[in-house]
Amino acid sequence: MGSERRELAVLIVSYRRADLLERALASVDKWLPDVPVHVWDNASGGSAQVRELAAKRPDITWTFSDFNIGYIAAMNKLMAQVPDADVLQLNPDAELLGPLTRAREAIAEPGVAAVSPTVIDPDGRDEPWDVAHREQGVVRNLVNGAGYAKRLRGRLLSNLYPEPPEEVDGYLTGCCLFISRDAWNAMGPFSEEFFVYGEDATWQPAARKAGWSLRLVDDPEPQVRHASGGTVADDPLASKRGDDLLRSAQVIALGLEHNLGRGSLYAAGATLLERVQRSKRGPRDARLKALAEQAAGRPAVVVVTNGLKPGGAERQRVVLANRLVERGHPVTLVCLQHLGQYISELDPRVRMLMQPWWQPVVDVADTDEAIVVGGATKTEIGFATAWRALGPVVGQRRYWLPAAHDPAELEHATYSELQARALRPADGLLVLSRKHHEDLTRHQRLGGTVMVAPNGLTPGEPLPPRPSTGPLRFCMLTRLKEYKNTTLLIRALDALARPDEWTLDIFGAGPDRAVLEAQTPAYLRGQVRWRGVSPGPDHAFAETDVLCVPSGFEAFPLVMVEAMTRGMPVMASASGSVAEMLDHGGAGVVVEPVTVPAWTEALRGVLDDRGQLARLGAAGRERALARYTDTAMVDAYQRAFVRVLGHPFPGAEQRADVI
Repeated sequence: MGSERRELAVLIVSYRRADLLERALASVDKWLPDVPVHVWDNASGGSAQVRELAAKRPDITWTFSDFNIGYIAAMNKLMAQVPDADVLQLNPDAELLGPLTRAREAIAEPGVAAVSPTVIDPDGRDEPWDVAHREQGVVRNLVNGAGYAKRLRGRLLSNLYPEPPEEVDGYLTGCCLFISRDAWNAMGPFSEEFFVYGEDATWQPAARKAGWSLRLVDDPEPQVRHASGGTVADDPLASKRGDDLLRSAQVIALGLEHNLGRGSLYAAGATLLERVQRSKRGPRDARLKALAEQAAGRPAVVVVTNGLKPGGAERQRVVLANRLVERGHPVTLVCLQHLGQYISELDPRVRMLMQPWWQPVVDVADTDEAIVVGGATKTEIGFATAWRALGPVVGQRRYWLPAAHDPAELEHATYSELQARALRPADGLLVLSRKHHEDLTRHQRLGGTVMVAPNGLTPGEPLPPRPSTGPLRFCMLTRLKEYKNTTLLIRALDALARPDEWTLDIFGAGPDRAVLEAQTPAYLRGQVRWRGVSPGPDHAFAETDVLCVPSGFEAFPLVMVEAMTRGMPVMASASGSVAEMLDHGGAGVVVEPVTVPAWTEALRGVLDDRGQLARLGAAGRERALARYTDTAMVDAYQRAFVRVLGHPFPGAEQRADVI
């Protein structure tokens, strides 16, 4: 392990506070004047001020992200910018007080993966060596969460050392952390299963297990000052979200293992502490009471999802939670299995928890009534069923509205018989369209009261007029899996035998990208371009003319709504709600059957009559703005709430139409 001494680079992920970032950069200028600095700004509320700072500091390498990808993903990207350097990962709310001489010497030693100097807490709450933690465990993490780690310092139950260690057997927190490039190359990047927090508590122990060492060093004079939580110190909502993300990261770091690992035990213990520990119980009770008063008669809502990684259903859960909290509902979003980048889009007023499905002890407010909304996966059904059943125990009337968003299987039942039986006792069932319900119930009965609630998104701005000459620029914006029919579309375009009249840009990532790309004929490589992940639909649509959705296994493709609200014409295979979304051809091109010849003919029709695209784009926008906005979606959900509650509440006076 190890090689010759490498160059050093300083990496900083910026979030919110340009003033703190400027202070951190000034300290680097003073103590590490010859070290290159790279800053990634995560599209935070302080980006305008950060851009002003960037204009004054052209000596720094700046990257401005179009959206908040989270600390871990951003740091991975910064690490890729300096592939031959050891790095100092520095928080923007940290300040160097010295040249870090001993830490720089230690990171150059063979076999050392990570090094931290001791760090001064300006409030005096922590010892300088408290950046070093002992090995994680369920009990140690709970003791720390209960606030007893310092009182029990040095004992078996505490994660804090009694005195500065040289070798660390757990992990070093990352406010000022040196990472060896040799170790990084050997271990790979941080796990992006986390959004923020958790990467240090997993990557470092894995490196240590592989034979690398973790070091804490102490110079004669203090080298670093760090105010914990400095980037959110002025924002109680952001601070609460930070606490929730830290708790979630600990659940993941300890491990869920099919919902039964050490992480699930920690989640149960943390939930219990919040209810029985006096210092936590009082603030919790006050918060729930205040939320009930703010609700003013509206039901509280629990939104359940397996995770927040990119996907149509996951995006819908976030949009739903955001719009409900805007309308006065107390809302808690519960992740059952993993986190994901959509956390950055979640309104800070929405409480976010990570809880295994078999731990349905989640509250939202001391309201008389509460509703749980989720999907139809086994974990979501299990959580929602149990959470509703606990209503009488806590003195709350609870209702369950599963939202079936799954593509329907036309040849056999979509859900297992166990799932179907579990769905039938729900207080209502939400489907995406009448056709979606027809397809879902082709082979099985799902429930009695069925209501339509199409998904919706915040409308995009209309796109500028498309060029009328040159190759027609088709695109896909999708997760790259074989069933999405990327290859079918490529074959259909190839069958046109009109190679000079079209291009195809494919935006997205997924497990099948390599296979799909390899299936593209070599002579089409100049026309079929694999663009990777797009930072958003506007980025993809800015360079294309027509969105194609060739998959024949869809329920309600939200990417179509993204395109339609912007006036981009859509071509899509007839599947699920697609034909209804496109007004059966009046607001887009519906391709049926889902075959290469049918797609070839549809594509030929578009190439032969490009004038129809503007009309279809305008009709699609008009239809989407009338039916498929986030406002329309939440209206439908609130009408469904009125239906199951049996009475109106402020802001929702009408009952839903029942299929």
